[in-house]
Amino acid sequence: MKKITKKWVKFAKDDLKNAKILLKNKRYLGAIYYSHQTIEKFLKAILVEKKKKVPKTHDLLDLLKQTELPYPRETLEFLQELNPYYNPIRYPDAPEVVSLKLRRQKAEKILKLTQETIKWLKFQLNQVK
Repeated sequence: MKKITKKWVKFAKDDLKNAKILLKNKRYLGAIYYSHQTIEKFLKAILVEKKKKVPKTHDLLDLLKQTELPYPRETLEFLQELNPYYNPIRYPDAPEVVSLKLRRQKAEKILKLTQETIKWLKFQLNQVK
């Protein structure tokens, strides 16, 4: 694995730790934000490892497509669910595409699915030649 790929993975793992800490401390929007960041950085790690340019985007669906991975339907559905949370969480003037009044259950579900998706992405990363 390339040195820069390892850096992307390290940052992604740190973001996953942050998501867990925030969930534990009832900071649900932050937990979801860092879940998004975790997946984004793993997808970018795969792009780097495949010698592709890393785009300046936070769109998980676009990043997944650019990896050219044969992804499971469940992964696509989860990223479609998670993708809209990026801007409304970070910017107060962003259009509200989802309700920001999240309960613990939603944040827990997203973190669980993030961890499952990361397992799949780690496997895919290790398959890159």
